[in-house]
Amino acid sequence: MWFIKLFLATCFMTLCLIHLSEAQNSPRDFVNAHNVFRAAVGVGPLVWNHTLATYAQNYADERTGDCKLEHSYGPYGENLAEGYGNLDGVDAVKMWASEKPDYDHGSNRCKSGSDDCLHYTQVVWSKSVHLGCARSECANGWVFVICSYDPVGNVEGEQIGTMGTRFPVTICLVALTVAHVCLAQNSPQDYLRVHNAARAQVGVGPMTWDATVAAYAQQYANKRIADCDLIHSEGPYGENLAEASYALTGAGAVKLWVDEKPHYNYASNKCIGGECLHYTQVVWRNSTRLGCARVECRSGWWFVTCNYDPPGNYVGERPY
Repeated sequence: MWFIKLFLATCFMTLCLIHLSEAQNSPRDFVNAHNVFRAAVGVGPLVWNHTLATYAQNYADERTGDCKLEHSYGPYGENLAEGYGNLDGVDAVKMWASEKPDYDHGSNRCKSGSDDCLHYTQVVWSKSVHLGCARSECANGWVFVICSYDPVGNVEGEQIGTMGTRFPVTICLVALTVAHVCLAQNSPQDYLRVHNAARAQVGVGPMTWDATVAAYAQQYANKRIADCDLIHSEGPYGENLAEASYALTGAGAVKLWVDEKPHYNYASNKCIGGECLHYTQVVWRNSTRLGCARVECRSGWWFVTCNYDPPGNYVGERPY
């Protein structure tokens, strides 16, 4: 079982029924395509899991309106692909696996110095034993493919069988028919992107990254490595904390905070039906500078903190 813990908040996932396209898109097609590449490096086979497949199809259905290559930020490892025309599941797996030459076994890093091999390392991750995939045709004529993996791969400090150690991210992003890109989701730009998207939705200006605030966040995150406790630093900045039993990314943590939006009632300026103060800090108009950090704790959990300057959530004031 995977757990996500927020300071004063807990998030849950709803799943729905699965449907898969035919011809190179069946469960057997996805499984066989993965297992060919796993066998090539001495890694045991994946098996199809209906819970993962349901999750994957649910998210693929959400993307049919726009076909955006945005991650679900769920509890599983995840590879995404998009292609124009008749991209099928097997083609997507082959594109992810085509990153193999970019992986350097000696350094356990992508040769380019970026993350351009992490689709491949998730495909061959020895501890990932359950697979569920889905494919949807989008309104714009493109095709969206997703595969979910359990347990997740690409997490720092654990072995990937004969291949080396995990990378410091849970997910890989996109493979196109002609190009592919992988993002760590933990850079300053990743934190800012999710914050500023939420702020733009309510007419609030963007935040900027602040090195001083980020250094404070990192210093405090380092103090929490020993216990991963969700205890606030009580420092001079606004602060949001998150914790998860899997490799929660920085962008994923911000999304969890933003997901509290339905609980915020603007008319009364109160939380109704659940916690909302992470969200109100994210969109607090006067908070214009951001700094965040993420660490893996000794327990194997992950701790994410973001600090805001000036702080928000003042009693009697609205966020915007």
